[in-house]
Amino acid sequence: MNKILKFFIVSAITTSFIACDNNYIDPITEVESGNDAAAPLITITSPSGNVIIPFTDTTTDFNFQYKVVDDIEIANVDVFLDGVKLSSTNSFLDYRIFDNSFKKNLGLGSHTFMVNATDLAGKTSTKSVTFNIDNKYTALYSGEKMFVPFVSGNVYTNLLTGQNPTVIGTPSTVSDGKSGAAYKGNTNSYLSFPLSGLYSSTGISFTFWYKVNAAPDRSGIITINDNTDDTDTNRFQGLRLFREGNVTSQTIKLNVGTGSGQSWNDGGSISVPASGSTWVHLGVTVSATESKIYFNGVLIRTATYTSPFDFSTSTTMTIGSGAPSFSYWNHNSDLSLIDELRVYNKALSEVEVKATMK
Repeated sequence: MNKILKFFIVSAITTSFIACDNNYIDPITEVESGNDAAAPLITITSPSGNVIIPFTDTTTDFNFQYKVVDDIEIANVDVFLDGVKLSSTNSFLDYRIFDNSFKKNLGLGSHTFMVNATDLAGKTSTKSVTFNIDNKYTALYSGEKMFVPFVSGNVYTNLLTGQNPTVIGTPSTVSDGKSGAAYKGNTNSYLSFPLSGLYSSTGISFTFWYKVNAAPDRSGIITINDNTDDTDTNRFQGLRLFREGNVTSQTIKLNVGTGSGQSWNDGGSISVPASGSTWVHLGVTVSATESKIYFNGVLIRTATYTSPFDFSTSTTMTIGSGAPSFSYWNHNSDLSLIDELRVYNKALSEVEVKATMK
């Protein structure tokens, strides 16, 4: 190494030591912790309220989340569930903040989760949350009288009443629904629910997610049957929601009986992409004076009538077909997918229809 290079290396090292000695780099200094003025602060983020699990389940793996913060130092954190101590922690990676979570399998009923924290000065805080785990669904929307989520395993229960439909033929549930499983129609197959309690004099509404299968080229979707004689084409009672079209476009239409006549709502068209249909949210409202059809929360068409709808001779509601009283004109079973079906005993507003898309 030549003399000139050695000179530069020694000069650089010397300059570095001088810089440190002149405090160009801040030294590490100890900071006094101060007085312990406050007890630990406890935050429980989960549970935050009651928990609803699928009606087919009786237990669930629940995730608890909580956080303890102290102004000086945490000494100990105890966790209790229903009066039983689950854990006690006295060693912390961050001695001022303890952010923790864990899972526990819980059954139905009331549960109390409690966190007790102590700091080095002996100050103690306690926080608890009491919550309930239930597998019974409660209505989310005004007027909601039926909710069928189409649980896997060919389960078609109305969660609000616990009632199961009469199953005709061999429909099924498939896993690729909008939210979990979904109803899948089959030839000569449909569900039949009693109509009682599903509507009032002010109206009826339906909301559901729909993934159309364009074959066959037409079918019934929801039918409030005016009678059980499919040879009688009198549509002065009941209601018929159906589709017609081809492999690229299907038009959703509605026919409502008004006692001495009928009203047609020509609805609108759903495209059928070459790669397969996409999910569309359908909303149908029927009041004493008009019917409305919504696609994805957007009003597509309104039909007005002078006489109120008439369901006086109707006793059942069919899901997935025009049968047993509207399968003429080939409005037979629908092979499409249906998910999150809700029925309301009133005519929903546009705002209310949009709210059900969650």
